[in-house]
Amino acid sequence: MKLFSLLMLGYVCLITQISVVPELSPDGYRPNLIVLVTGLALFWLRDARVILGALLAGLVCEAFDSAIPGTGVLLLTILIWLAYRVQIHFQLRSLFSRFVMLALLSFLFDGLFQILNHLEAGAELISELSSILQQSAGNSLATAVVGLLLLILIKPLPFDLSTVRSGSDSYSPQYYQ
Repeated sequence: MKLFSLLMLGYVCLITQISVVPELSPDGYRPNLIVLVTGLALFWLRDARVILGALLAGLVCEAFDSAIPGTGVLLLTILIWLAYRVQIHFQLRSLFSRFVMLALLSFLFDGLFQILNHLEAGAELISELSSILQQSAGNSLATAVVGLLLLILIKPLPFDLSTVRSGSDSYSPQYYQ
C-alpha cells in the first residue's frame, strides 16, 4: 500500500511539476516535486527500495530537463544513498529534521545537477556559479516548505505510511509502547 501510494503521489507530482509549477513560481524559485517525493519515500519506506526510486526519479529529472545522460541518475542515487545512511544512523523523527533533510537534499541535487550540466560552458560557469547557487537555495527552500506541508497534511490520514520494519539496517523506534 505504501509503495502504491508513493507511486501515485509521484505521478501526481510529475504532472504538477510539468504543468502547474512553472506558472505559479514566485521570483523564479520552483520546488522540485520529483526530488520531494523521493525524499518523502526516504522517510516512509526506510529501506533500500528508496534507492530504486531515486534511480527512477533521476531518469525523470533527466528526461524533462534535457540534461547530459546519466547525471540525474548518478547524482540522485548517490545523494539518496547518503541521506538513507544518515536517516538510518540518526533515526530522524521530527518535522524540523525532515525539513532540513529535504532542503539539503534538494539544494545539493539542484546545485550539482546544474553545475554538472553547465560544465561545457567552462569559464562562464565560474561567473554563473553565484546565480546557480542562489537559484538552488531558493528552489530547495521551496521544495522543503512544500514537503513540510505534505508531511503535516498526510500525518492525520487513516492509513499508516510509516510502518516500522525489523532488521539491522532498518528503522527502530526509540520508545516501545
